[in-house]
Amino acid sequence: MVPEQRRQQIVTALGTRGMVRADDLATQLGVSLETIRRDLNELERRGELTRVYGGATRAPKRSEGWDRRVGSQVAAKQAIARYAVRLLRPQQTVVFDMGTTLLEAAKALPGDWAGSILTTSGHVASHLADHAGVKVQLVPGHVREEELAVSGPAAERVFAEGFADVALVCAGGVHPQAGLTGCHEGEATVRRQMIARSFERYVLADSTKLGRVSTYRVTDLSSITAVITDSDVTKDVLDALVARGLRVHVAPPLPVDQHA
Repeated sequence: MVPEQRRQQIVTALGTRGMVRADDLATQLGVSLETIRRDLNELERRGELTRVYGGATRAPKRSEGWDRRVGSQVAAKQAIARYAVRLLRPQQTVVFDMGTTLLEAAKALPGDWAGSILTTSGHVASHLADHAGVKVQLVPGHVREEELAVSGPAAERVFAEGFADVALVCAGGVHPQAGLTGCHEGEATVRRQMIARSFERYVLADSTKLGRVSTYRVTDLSSITAVITDSDVTKDVLDALVARGLRVHVAPPLPVDQHA
């Protein structure tokens, strides 16, 4: 089998399974492990996959626009958001990350909840600005247009110099081997600080993010208290994450008449 035929078989396997292991490929294709590693390196160079420890996953999708993402997976995000805010206790200091699921969490925050919120999202800060009993601080830094996401050295310093009770963070991907990953380097760095400086750390990720790897590493799964996802998560992905010691909370779907 010529190299290109072998590489096409690897890409086909990724399309079916989402993840491949190098040793399994070597056995299936009858070549050495070193040959498979060279194939994976070449396919990653072309942007057809992402290398992870022991194998590879599908290449991450390019980031979609804010308006499009706001309108996708809405029911799942609302279920995750309502589950997450029930974990918050009064008078806590809570970090709200950027992203559409975190905006849903801001919308789901009970009207009688009181406490402090530190956020990297202009959308979250704007929504909570008039929330009685809530002190909101939008961290300083560079703002990514449309997303209104804040990152950069100034934002990193805010989280490096203090502590929070709870961090609610987003994810570009949550993968058994690659851990928590994100789409933007600066935001991934800030997210890493959020997690390191919070006592409880919850990742709000709909089921389409689980088993995926995005471009920039944030942290290992061991640094996360739990992932909160929706009921569409598949058993194989769920089992793989749990096998790595990750706690996964599956938010029950909302009644149809409760969808905003």
